[in-house]
Amino acid sequence: MLAAAAVLVVVGVVAGQILATPEMSSWAGAVNLSAVSLLVGLGALPLLGVTATVPWIAATAGVWGAASLVGGWLQVAERTGESLFDVGLGAFAAGVETGLPGLVGVLGALAVLGWCFAATRADPPMLLVAVIAALGVLAVSVTGHGTESAWIPVVLGVHALCAAWWAGTIGALVGTVRGRRGWARALPEFSRRALPAVVALTVTGVVAAVVQIGVGPQLWDTGYGRVLLAKSVLLVVLIGVAAWQRRSWVPRAQRHGVTERESIVRAGGELLILAVVLGLAAGLATTAAV
Repeated sequence: MLAAAAVLVVVGVVAGQILATPEMSSWAGAVNLSAVSLLVGLGALPLLGVTATVPWIAATAGVWGAASLVGGWLQVAERTGESLFDVGLGAFAAGVETGLPGLVGVLGALAVLGWCFAATRADPPMLLVAVIAALGVLAVSVTGHGTESAWIPVVLGVHALCAAWWAGTIGALVGTVRGRRGWARALPEFSRRALPAVVALTVTGVVAAVVQIGVGPQLWDTGYGRVLLAKSVLLVVLIGVAAWQRRSWVPRAQRHGVTERESIVRAGGELLILAVVLGLAAGLATTAAV
């Protein structure tokens, strides 16, 4: 299921390339966003009564760091007009508009790997992984278009964190929770926390879209608008699916009435839609709003 989700992230990026002309760094950005979202979910699993294995966290952190490094370097090269091999460390680290998300991603991945090393000798709080990954999400979301206003970065940050938690936690549950008892314990807790997250995701998404591009022909006449529209349609579908799952799946799972396979399939269905959304979001992050 996680492999299928990875494929659909690629589908989302391809769709973004068709609808608009995002920078080539959007490919690395999609991997970056997927990995850091999964780290947010893995780190937050203790809130649901579940724990993730250290090797899985370490592997995800490695992917995050590598994607951040490649994506950051590509983005700097594209925006400065220099060859990838001519971009120095100073240029990579300079400026919110170019190197900051990549730099934060690399340092954040190293911090998570440090946590993994400490976890082999002690018992550091797993929530620290979620906090570090959340900083990586914020570094991506508050740069670019969002820096043009004093308060829009806050809106974008909340939007990105809610999306990362939703996608990352679903992915972490699919890969971690086993047995009827495991789903009966974790799923109701996830559902309880998901409702305010989805509400915040929806409200902040609408506000950010109206402020950044407005309502009108620009939604289909511009590449940014088309990608935004596609992402919004998928989010509406996803919210509908989540509402149906909340009524038809969660109560039964809480009563141990759902098999492990059915729970994984149901959670995987949400994850696959979220994967396409993440791919589109990666393209949106490197597409001009006008």
